[in-house]
Amino acid sequence: MDKQLVQDCMTLITCSGEGKALATEAFNLILSGDKYGAEAKLKEAGKSIGEAHNIQTRLIEEELNGIIIEKTILLIHAQDQFMTSVTYRDMVKLIIELYQKVREK
Repeated sequence: MDKQLVQDCMTLITCSGEGKALATEAFNLILSGDKYGAEAKLKEAGKSIGEAHNIQTRLIEEELNGIIIEKTILLIHAQDQFMTSVTYRDMVKLIIELYQKVREK
C-alpha cells in the first residue's frame, strides 16, 4: 500500500475521531448550561472534520484525474470514520439547538 495513502487514511481517522470527541464535549457543555463553550467546541469539531474533508476531497480529485487509489480496508475504515463523525457532529449541533429552544421556554 502506498505510504502517502496510509498517511492520508491515518489522518482521516485521527481528524475524524478528534472531531467526534470535540462534538461530544460540546454536547456535555450544553448539558451543563455552557452555551458559549458548547458553540466553541462545535467550531473546533468543524475544523478537525474540515481537515479530514480536505483529504477526502483531494483523494476524490486524484481519482477523477486518473490516479488509481488502492481500495483497502484501511481506506474503507477511514471513510467510515469520516462519514460517522460528520453525521455525529451534525446531530449534536441539532440537539444543542433543540436543547436551547427547550430551555428558553
